[in-house]
Amino acid sequence: MTPAAGSGSHTETRNTVTGDATVYGAVIQAGSITGGMHIHPGSPALPIPRQLPPVPATFTDRQESVDALGDWIREHSAYVRAIAVHGTAGIGKTTLAARLLDGLRDQFPAGQLYADLRGARRPGHASSLTDVLGYLLRSLYTGRLPSGLDERGALWRSVTAGCTQPLAVLLDNVVLAEQVRALMPGGRGHLVVVTSREPLSDLVRDGVLLHQLAPLAPPAALQYLARLAGQERIDVNPAAARRITELSAGLPLALGLVGGELAAHPNRDLGAMANVLEHAHHRTRTTSHPPSTTGIAVTSSLHLAYASLPPASARLYRNLGPLNFTPDIDTALTAALADLTPQTAAHQLQTLHESGLLTVRSESDPVRGTVYTLHDEARAHARGRTEDVATDGEREERARRVLDYLLHNLTAAERELTPEHRRLARTYLYPPPGPAPFTDAAGATAWLHAYAEHFLPAVRAAAAAGLHATTWQLTHALWCWLRLSHDYAAWSESHALAADAARADGNALAQCEILGTWGIGLRNEHRYDTAIEKFTAVLDLARDGGDQRGAAQALHEIGATHLAVGRRDLAGRFLSEARQLREGLLNAAEDPAEQRAHRRSVALTDICLGELAIALGQGEVAVARLTGARDSLLDIPDPLDAARACAYLGRAHALTRDYDAAQDQGRRAVHECTGLGTYRWTARSTEMLGRTVLEAGRHAEARILLQQARGLFAPISPADTERVDVLLHHLDSTRPPERCPLREKHES
Repeated sequence: MTPAAGSGSHTETRNTVTGDATVYGAVIQAGSITGGMHIHPGSPALPIPRQLPPVPATFTDRQESVDALGDWIREHSAYVRAIAVHGTAGIGKTTLAARLLDGLRDQFPAGQLYADLRGARRPGHASSLTDVLGYLLRSLYTGRLPSGLDERGALWRSVTAGCTQPLAVLLDNVVLAEQVRALMPGGRGHLVVVTSREPLSDLVRDGVLLHQLAPLAPPAALQYLARLAGQERIDVNPAAARRITELSAGLPLALGLVGGELAAHPNRDLGAMANVLEHAHHRTRTTSHPPSTTGIAVTSSLHLAYASLPPASARLYRNLGPLNFTPDIDTALTAALADLTPQTAAHQLQTLHESGLLTVRSESDPVRGTVYTLHDEARAHARGRTEDVATDGEREERARRVLDYLLHNLTAAERELTPEHRRLARTYLYPPPGPAPFTDAAGATAWLHAYAEHFLPAVRAAAAAGLHATTWQLTHALWCWLRLSHDYAAWSESHALAADAARADGNALAQCEILGTWGIGLRNEHRYDTAIEKFTAVLDLARDGGDQRGAAQALHEIGATHLAVGRRDLAGRFLSEARQLREGLLNAAEDPAEQRAHRRSVALTDICLGELAIALGQGEVAVARLTGARDSLLDIPDPLDAARACAYLGRAHALTRDYDAAQDQGRRAVHECTGLGTYRWTARSTEMLGRTVLEAGRHAEARILLQQARGLFAPISPADTERVDVLLHHLDSTRPPERCPLREKHES
């Protein structure tokens, strides 16, 4: 770096790229740069979603359907297209839909989403539309998720309307036309494929194409059986092979179960297999109410596959049936469920898959490995076998083992990602034998994303079973995930169940913690008065129980909520009382860990008091508060909150008109937030620096900073984006003409 001519203390950077050099990262093309330059990260990058179930190599026939549907899709490419495939259980609707979309992969570069609405399961176990919208949105959107169904639906349509390329969505096991309407994307060019057992005739008026899927024709059924069992065996006894396809009613599920059994026993005669299947048909016909050809075919094949399982695999199959709160299964969950080693669990899952009783949902999940699902008909069959042979308490034990496994790993993630979260006891009936499957923050985050679909159903299952301690403990441990996902529907529902459970459990400390984190979620949703009600309940409980730490936290949260809504007098009163109590706890603490925790708490309250002083125009007071808070947080260390204090400190210096110090602190805050990878605070600190630069009179540079902040906010927070848009609009309408070297070099 060399001083730029006539620039005083400024420096000039000259860059030269020679030869065949390759440049990585952000680039600014300029002859020279005067002053400070800051490169900000883009919005959080999400991988292009490719979520379709894998198409099996044995996929047979259906070419007429694939061609007809493909032609219709191409003819209606200008609009959001929707196709509803219907047919009886086991006929291959999901596989056809996956095969159709797999062939159209290149036409949907924005990705292919999959959601199972689980409508074919028992009443009460279908996925809620709020849950499904949350799952779909998390695949495309990194911002906060509203809790209400209408708000999520509007956000889903807005996000998909903003996609610059077409997107495909597969909605599996739909029951009602209203479900499809609620999940239709916005914009143009997208495709939705729906599967259901019954025709969704009401969707015709919405322009949806209905497509009925028929059983495989006899030649195709025979071809499918040959692909499973081997053509040479079909050639030896073609009459028996034809009889098997007739008894299977041309249903791929039934044929797959029989074919799996034949593949597992290569020496078994097809004639003997046909006789066994005939016997199973007779048995099913006498117990089905009312019997149907397709129902008899599927159930008979399930009976056959189940009867051929080794005892240990049959036991696992029975255990999976009643486990309704897990949307899928993998080796780790199976090991917990059945108290097996991972190696044994993986082997038994493979056995069930080879028998046709499990299907693969994901072949190579980076966290979970192979992930399986149980077909709805197989789940109902397994549940029936459980009712036949289960001992008292066996089903409850299996469910509790899975709940304890999830609680154990959630707690490990909580302590890795949010070590400041108050630790509460955990009650395990079946404690997992080993450590959590991760050792650092990155691993914990990956595990949370991989198992996200299991968390809220697990809380619901624990509450339904009357497991009060497990219910609130799961929710308490969910703090780390809720802070990551900003899923306010899950936040609200889990905390409502947990608050009742903690009360029923007679645990006042748990009530305080649950109500407190519930209040934070409500405040983040801008439901300020309801949040204050929760925090006030915490304050009353803490004072009644002599919990000074809990009382201080409640006072701080009440004050912070009043500050957020602009009630400055109330904010000052509660925050001052919280600080006094926290300082007393700090002075009384003897354990070094407790001292650090209380010192951090004092500093966090000082950040709020510094923010309040800024709002009141008390610049020097704010500088003193925030300087002390930042020094403490750097020493603890707590780099994120130290960076937050630095951002506010920049605004405090601007209030005293010390713009050099203000910009120095503001730039330092942006640099630290960027390094920490916190997109929200990178955006917030960039906005605050932009305001400071604007107040210093450098309108053009302020505009660049505010545009950068807007770009960071856009994918994660509509409210923050709107606030910056207002500021930019005001800047455009009032700023005087001004040359800005920063802008000129940026645009060159």
